[in-house]
Amino acid sequence: MPSVNDCLDIVEKLYKDGVPVKEIAKRCNNSMSTVYKALEKLEAMGRIKRRKGRYRQHRRLTEEELAPIRELYLKGATVYEIARQLGRPESTIYYALKKLGLK
Repeated sequence: MPSVNDCLDIVEKLYKDGVPVKEIAKRCNNSMSTVYKALEKLEAMGRIKRRKGRYRQHRRLTEEELAPIRELYLKGATVYEIARQLGRPESTIYYALKKLGLK
């Protein structure tokens, strides 16, 4: 496997072209952690500006949001129906039901 220094130029070019880190790692025949180290080094040298992640920040359920989940579940609605009705992921509904002691 090439070292971080060996693949700096390739990583820089691909990253600037918008290629995802996973794909850069494949093309460089390297691990993703090595690519991230190369990106850190390139940023420190001022050769690139890192893109911000596209991750969503999850917000906590409020008491006002838990109440309708409880009511709908006790009326016999499925997790899928509750999630669809409230516009939340099914995993969030499962979490809420567990928090409420209903699952």
